[in-house]
Order: sequence, then structure tokens, then C-alpha cells
Amino acid sequence: MRRFRIVLLSLIVLAMTFPSAADVKVVQQHHQDAFSMMGQSQPASDETYITWIGDGKLRMDQGSTSTIVNLESEKMIIANHDEKVYNEIDLPVDLASMMPPGMGEQMMAMMNFDVTVTPSDETKKVGQWNAKRYDMTMVSPMMSMTSVLWASEETPVDFDSYFDLYSSVVSLQPGMDSMIQEMRKIDGYIVDQNVTMTMKMMGETTIGSKETVTAIEELDAPAGTYAPPAGYERQEFDYMKMMQSR
Repeated sequence: MRRFRIVLLSLIVLAMTFPSAADVKVVQQHHQDAFSMMGQSQPASDETYITWIGDGKLRMDQGSTSTIVNLESEKMIIANHDEKVYNEIDLPVDLASMMPPGMGEQMMAMMNFDVTVTPSDETKKVGQWNAKRYDMTMVSPMMSMTSVLWASEETPVDFDSYFDLYSSVVSLQPGMDSMIQEMRKIDGYIVDQNVTMTMKMMGETTIGSKETVTAIEELDAPAGTYAPPAGYERQEFDYMKMMQSR
């Protein structure tokens, strides 16, 4: 019995002193080609995206917006750094409750995607990672999109855990259920992608973009990474305003 107590005490001490798994920080370079739509021209743009992946937590910094997912609290936070405000959304996302009556069904019909992910035997080196090619097509009445994806199993990112988190972000877009299921066919973390999107209802406008991962490292996320930014005002989430700003 005394020996059992000693072993138990040793296990408790070990659990208290053994360092927890570090978070993963991903740096991506995002490029969007110039395009014209409805008489308006947009120049080409380049941005750096930062993603933090923790245990049941995710933060994506893209432009002036940060999106934070916390599966434990079942909350998603969208912070607008220009306006110093943030929204809080319950998980899982219920799109129908965010839209005016009757609009949800219309949007789902227009944005209902037919998605196919096709693996290939082609491989290439992306940065320090060996990656495999996947081709993805997405077609809806409003738009179509073709993507060449390169995924690597050599990064420290647990893709299944990451995708459980990322699927919450994607669920804010109508008709993405099929994409979420198809992308689970991909083995590894996507380190490079080229996307061509055609807006059928906007004069067949075509928009090209590219994202490449330039760095992945394991380290502890700074305090407050997965929380609303200090000093920001909380506002009720307006789904239609979010869609119009995109």
C-alpha cells in the first residue's frame, strides 16, 4: 500500500511538471490577382496570414480580421481590428437563425456546392516539406472554383484536429457541408494552394489567388491569443453585414 502511494504521488508530480504540448504557429503568404467586377476594378494584393492552432482552439489572422474558435467554450469570436469591435457566435453555427425568414433557403439553394477532391500521385517540395497534390472542384449555381492543393504529412499540424476547428469557420458560409466532408480525404496539412474562382452571376468574372505556407513552428501562444482583444467592444453579430463586406 505504501508503494502504491509512492507510485501515485510520482505520477501526480510528473503530470504537474511535464510540459504541455506547444501550440503551432503557421505563417502563410496570400496573393490575389487583380480583377474587375460590376464596373469596379480591384488591384492585385499580397498579405501575410497567421494561424495559431492549439488544443481545441484556433486563431486565424487575415487582414483586419481575426477569427477565433474555442471548442471547449463552444464559441467563435470574430474581431474587427479597424473598428475595435468583436462578435461572439455560439457553436455549432446555426445559419438559418442568422438570416431573415426565407432567405436561408434561397441562399442555400444558390450556394449548394457539388464538391470533389481527387488525389494524385504527383509530389513536390514546398519549402522544407514533401507534399502530395490534390485537385478540388466546387460548383454551384452562383460560382465555380478549381483548386490545386499540396498537402504534407511532415508538418507538426494534426490535420484531423485542425480540420475539426477549421470546419467551424467554414460553416459560416452557406453550402459548405459537402466541402468539409470531401476535404477529409486529404492526408496532411495544406502547404500550398492555387485557386481559380469564376463568378457565374457576375459576368463570368474570374479571380485567381495563391497561398503558400512559409513557416511552421511549435511554441506557446502569447497570452490572450484565443480571447477577444482587450479593450474591444462586443457587438451583436450581423450575418448579412458580414456577407456584404466580403
